[in-house]
Amino acid sequence: MDNALNTIGLAYRARKIVLGEEVYHRIKKVRLIIAASDISEKSRERIDKKCHYYDIQIIDRFTGSELSSAIGRNNVKMMGIIDDGFKDLLLKNL
Repeated sequence: MDNALNTIGLAYRARKIVLGEEVYHRIKKVRLIIAASDISEKSRERIDKKCHYYDIQIIDRFTGSELSSAIGRNNVKMMGIIDDGFKDLLLKNL
């Protein structure tokens, strides 16, 4: 799990991650969605519909605080990886 969180931090520093509402606006470029396990039900339903339509995988193994500490920001509940290389590396590290 720590390797996966380190990969998320590395992808954020490489600017290959979009956060929050930006995920919805750039959904066509997103390759993998990481949603916090403690996300609200309404947000979860909304992102599930988008991911089903665009055939994007969702990971929800991390809490919002774990995601926030991985990238050094506050109150992060959802992020999208926009790079295939980081997507593959993260899936390998899970």
